[in-house]
Amino acid sequence: MSIRPSSIGWAPIAMLLVVHVASARTGNGSESAERLIRQMNQAAHTLNYQGTFIYQHGDQIDTMHIFHQVENGATRERLVSLNGAAREVIRNRQEVECYLPDENSVLVEHRSLSMRSFPAVIPRSLNRLEKYYLIRPDGAGRVAGHRVRTVLITPRDSYRYGYQLWADRRTNLLLKSTLFNERNHVVERFMFTNVKIGGPIPDSELRPEKPHKGAVWYREGSGVEEPINGKLDWKVERLPPGFRLSLRMVRVSPRFGHRVEHFVYSDGLAVVSVFIGPVRQGSSQDRIRGLTHVGAVHVFGKIIGDHQITVIGEVPAKTVDMMGTSVVRVH
Repeated sequence: MSIRPSSIGWAPIAMLLVVHVASARTGNGSESAERLIRQMNQAAHTLNYQGTFIYQHGDQIDTMHIFHQVENGATRERLVSLNGAAREVIRNRQEVECYLPDENSVLVEHRSLSMRSFPAVIPRSLNRLEKYYLIRPDGAGRVAGHRVRTVLITPRDSYRYGYQLWADRRTNLLLKSTLFNERNHVVERFMFTNVKIGGPIPDSELRPEKPHKGAVWYREGSGVEEPINGKLDWKVERLPPGFRLSLRMVRVSPRFGHRVEHFVYSDGLAVVSVFIGPVRQGSSQDRIRGLTHVGAVHVFGKIIGDHQITVIGEVPAKTVDMMGTSVVRVH
């Protein structure tokens, strides 16, 4: 079974975009690796840059152009798909707008803290990881004509992926990242093919190329964050070591109007989302059963009563399977 992210009608816009998560804390006492990772985080959020990068997953390669502006502490960003289906994504701190001209539609979603994408892929918190990852410097090289330093992040068990990160030696901006599985095979790669770091980004580059007049807008509410320790209607009974509930949201589907619960579990690096929402009557599109994947993203689905449970994460299949099969309704 194959699945497109857009077929998950109530999943966030982040799944329409290439989303990749990476962070680290040294487990071998190497302060230089931890320092470089913190510098990557800061560079991605404080520098102006623009360039073209590729996203490779499986046999598919997507090419994106990015404009990233930081002005008076405010961040704005525009990504343009250069191959495949036409797509533009415009983001600020509050919202993500995804323009889909082939579908004559625009999807708008509140931007949560869990949404990150290349090259701003590193969480701000670097805690809790030494038990689950080995982090070390991994030499030097060149990417897109820039000299780089690298960091290798190796998982200590089979419930999470490993990462290799390449940062510009001068500015510390992340220029390349790879995700590798338990067999050390690369399952996902992001890499700038050209990049300009610094200098002004005109406001005109942060507007959609076409005004999309007459497009249908689907605007999702910002969602209501629920207390993590509050009363739960649903529970994941089995979690891999190190994973814990970090965010709980209740959202309303922009297309279908029904209520969806969104639980985010993380070990501080890897992130797994659990979506629980009603199955639409007479629709088979919303029904996901068993395991499948989109590139490095594994998806597990099952039906409980009249609700669809979908577990999504850039983690091995066994992780989403463990979590998905253990979701139960709390009575």
